[in-house]
Amino acid sequence: MQIVVAGAAGAVGNKLVSELASGGHSVVGLVHSQDKFTQVEEAGGMPVLADVTDKSTLEDPLSDADVVVFAAGSGGNAVDEVDRDGAINLIDVANEQGVDRFVMLSSMAAGEPERGPDSLRDYLVAKGEADDYLQSSDIDYVIVRPGSLTDDVGDGEIQVGVGDSLPSGKIARSDVAKTLAFCATSEDIRDITFEVIEGDEPITDALAFTA
Repeated sequence: MQIVVAGAAGAVGNKLVSELASGGHSVVGLVHSQDKFTQVEEAGGMPVLADVTDKSTLEDPLSDADVVVFAAGSGGNAVDEVDRDGAINLIDVANEQGVDRFVMLSSMAAGEPERGPDSLRDYLVAKGEADDYLQSSDIDYVIVRPGSLTDDVGDGEIQVGVGDSLPSGKIARSDVAKTLAFCATSEDIRDITFEVIEGDEPITDALAFTA
């Protein structure tokens, strides 16, 4: 399976590249600067220079993709341009290229900024609009909305909820990467949006309800 990861040098994206490559998949890692190439290569991916804010740079990397994962992020800067419009650009090109499935790394409380801190209001609005766009598109999708991200050592066990059924919580970036990898490679998981935090169920068990 060929999987394209946008944000392949990011804190979650790079771990995702490693997860997918170790599973035997061909991974194309999109990065916005060449100084990120080594990081993607060391994780087992093939780096490609592309910018989610520029559709013309996305067409070639997505031409042979089976699955696309949006794991890019603005880091709080230019949230509309990257977190919303960049995701929308990637969705459009994935549709045009006939990609089978799109996996979105979103955020708990996306589209519901009242559930999050005021400092994240613009970000949560932008992520919600990107999620809405994906849900209304023609492509099969999975939207993963993690709680607060940490650099803890993950144990591969999570808690999943649909809608706003989960309390606020945290989750290790490594476990988010494992969850994204499972969603990207499990063809039975499609057209679903869920929140995820650390828990006590193995990822495959926690997501069994989605199949």
